[in-house]
Amino acid sequence: MKKYFIYSILVLFLSCGDDEDSQEIQEQDQEELLLSNFSIISFDDEAFYEYRFNEGTQQALSFNLTEQQAIERQVFFVHRNESVFGFYNQGNAFVKDFSTDQLFFVDDFGGQPGEERLTARNDKETLGIVYGFPNSTEFFLRVIDISSSNRFNISLGELSVNTKLYVQGDAIFVIDNQGADSTLLKIDKNTQNITSSLDVGENLSGIVFGDDQNIFVFNFSGEFKQYAIDNLELINEGTSSFIPNDSFTFKYRNGVIYSQFEYSQPSFYAIGPEAYNLNTGEEILIYVASIFDAYKADNDEVNQLQPIHFDYDVSNDVWIVAFAAQNQEGEERFGYFVIDTDGEILRETPLDRAPWTVIVYN
Repeated sequence: MKKYFIYSILVLFLSCGDDEDSQEIQEQDQEELLLSNFSIISFDDEAFYEYRFNEGTQQALSFNLTEQQAIERQVFFVHRNESVFGFYNQGNAFVKDFSTDQLFFVDDFGGQPGEERLTARNDKETLGIVYGFPNSTEFFLRVIDISSSNRFNISLGELSVNTKLYVQGDAIFVIDNQGADSTLLKIDKNTQNITSSLDVGENLSGIVFGDDQNIFVFNFSGEFKQYAIDNLELINEGTSSFIPNDSFTFKYRNGVIYSQFEYSQPSFYAIGPEAYNLNTGEEILIYVASIFDAYKADNDEVNQLQPIHFDYDVSNDVWIVAFAAQNQEGEERFGYFVIDTDGEILRETPLDRAPWTVIVYN
């Protein structure tokens, strides 16, 4: 939902710094409206920041993550896997699970001279890197256990530059889109081998992880297949208008994928919230364009209103939508809306900094 929406891979070339101590931020009083635990992450030239909302107190605290947890501001990209973020620089990464506030530091990727990395992904347990060497079509996978730093490398053979990597616990998945065909590989961290290889025909658009026992694999032709995560046995298949995008985030809960849809261009708005039911094919779209346009019409001082990012609060059936606004003089202000599935703004709360991303922990 935003013109400069930043995700899954975000390139940042920045410097490190510090800022004020944590301070309590009082939430606006609102009758009957409760929210789950969530965080909104921001950054400037000096630091990363977290605005952390507590469902027990219905209040929030702000933290300087660079100052208090030493998460370096100078990073090359950030990868998100639900509430787990990997902040990568050239040779190491900070891996933070925002839902538990756990932080790990992967000190050394163990690269070889001349190594060229194609992609890197992580969850809270495992970090994977696909890499190759100049003038070679053979690629390799390096798998690192985040808590112990134990690692291994295996050959993946010849891959295309359209290769996709996914990590979930002890399972690592590689999608190799070669021309019109696609292969799905599963690598097991415990056996340190490729344990499954499927020729799936048409190019795959991506994977969405279901519960602990299955994954959903989508192609570009409007079809999906559900596989058991341990052995890639087919569980179910069907048609779907939902196509995962590498720059989107996904939350799967009870048969529903909470993600984003793209506005037809040209448009001032790029994406908006989407809930897609895999069982029924029902698609619920939250049209932020009409919601934000109506807000501007009711607030003469608002000249521009841009959605930044959002996440779905499953427990309370609302979207947390972070935004940036400008008045007629070009002065900026930031905040977030709580928006229900009917598109009604239930609450507006100011933020001290431009938001980057929203994470709801449920």
